[in-house]
Amino acid sequence: MADTTLIEAIKSGLKGELDSITIYSEAAMKADGEVQRFFLERAAEEKRHHDWLLSYWKELEGGATPSRNLAAEAAAQGTRSPMLSDEFLKRVGESQALSTAVAAATLLEANAIKHYAAAAEKAPAGPLRSFLESLSKWEARHYEELIRIQDESRRFWFDAHHFEPF
Repeated sequence: MADTTLIEAIKSGLKGELDSITIYSEAAMKADGEVQRFFLERAAEEKRHHDWLLSYWKELEGGATPSRNLAAEAAAQGTRSPMLSDEFLKRVGESQALSTAVAAATLLEANAIKHYAAAAEKAPAGPLRSFLESLSKWEARHYEELIRIQDESRRFWFDAHHFEPF
């Protein structure tokens, strides 16, 4: 992958991470309790992704070959899956704003998975490729969580909006 192509891939990732931070942060402002914590935690994770990408971008822009093992840092951070209690799902399902935030975040995570996987395939072997592969896997976990939240909160959405025969 040419350096300019790699830089563009990282810049695109930076934009995607900022979009995710915005979605999660705004959803957190419309929530409370465990739902608010979930969105705040996801915003913080996306901020870490952004900061890691920014670190690589600055190294590449400066002509350096990224050497920091951010893949290991990403793996060490991990991600905590929320307990999807009925109360959590009900709060999401009954709120049009939160349901919409989950739907939008799901699309952003799906795009991120594809973006980071494609960038990893083109990146030279080494720390940057490992990092991009780690990001793709991390975003896949977020995506799977959001799909579960969407699917399992749907019944509460229909109840709140008085759809029959639900």
